[in-house]
Amino acid sequence: MSTTKENATAVATVKADISAQVLAKIDAFQKSGELTLPKDYNAENALKSAYIILSDPKNNILAKCDKSSVAEALLKMVVYGVSPIKKQCYFIPYGEKVECSISYAGNIAIAKRYGKLKNIKANAIFKGDVFEFEVDSVTGRRKVIKHTQTLDSIGTNDIVGAYAVYELIDGTIDVEVMNINQIKMAWGQGGSRGASPAHKNFADQMACKTVINRACKLLISSSDDSVLYDPLEDEKVIDVTAENVAHEVKTEANKEPLNFESAEDTNYEEVQTSSSSTTDEAPVATAEINFEEQPTEAGF
Repeated sequence: MSTTKENATAVATVKADISAQVLAKIDAFQKSGELTLPKDYNAENALKSAYIILSDPKNNILAKCDKSSVAEALLKMVVYGVSPIKKQCYFIPYGEKVECSISYAGNIAIAKRYGKLKNIKANAIFKGDVFEFEVDSVTGRRKVIKHTQTLDSIGTNDIVGAYAVYELIDGTIDVEVMNINQIKMAWGQGGSRGASPAHKNFADQMACKTVINRACKLLISSSDDSVLYDPLEDEKVIDVTAENVAHEVKTEANKEPLNFESAEDTNYEEVQTSSSSTTDEAPVATAEINFEEQPTEAGF
């Protein structure tokens, strides 16, 4: 009983320390004019919801990961103005570190806030569909001329591409198109290389998320607030296995022999942030933390 109380007290102390550290940085940024939080964003509420996830006994990220790493992940969450409770970001543990990965839903929110995005809708293109698009020779913008589907084609995993139609607040309409090779290259940025259950069973939804990510990230990085977006995150691939093995070497030295073979066989999945995340998704152990890859009804 006393051990349980001590652990609870320790976690509460860590929360208080990290919260004070993150809020102090946010306050400093705001006072210096380097950061202006959106009016519809409550940093304290976002931090509270983040702690619920970080303290989940299933993963116990708060206890396992370095405090400064947790603080950096939370700071990134607040600076970007995203909420983990809305699945706009995910906390991905690897070794003693944790990273805040922006999901495709987070990219949509940021694009609407800073990239002048009004609406966006994506569709998968299946084998047997009639799909035609053109490129305006003057503006360079794409336009979907025709997309006809059948009941026989939709819902299968025989996908040849995907596209996202988006409208800006000034009425401009553009289209992002990706063929299946481009999509798979984006998936290849993740640890599972697109071989996760979500990619196998819901390939159309994952393809739509990927093309949405690409469209939104271009809007975000070209906006006036492009400082909020890390353009290198698309190419960043975290070697989760290497990080976890290094952590195991550090913590389990002189205890038991390390099973490097099992570590290499661990299946990790990508979560949509930062790959095209494209990260269109970032590497993560699907069985443990991959919340994003639970499909929604709309698939977005």
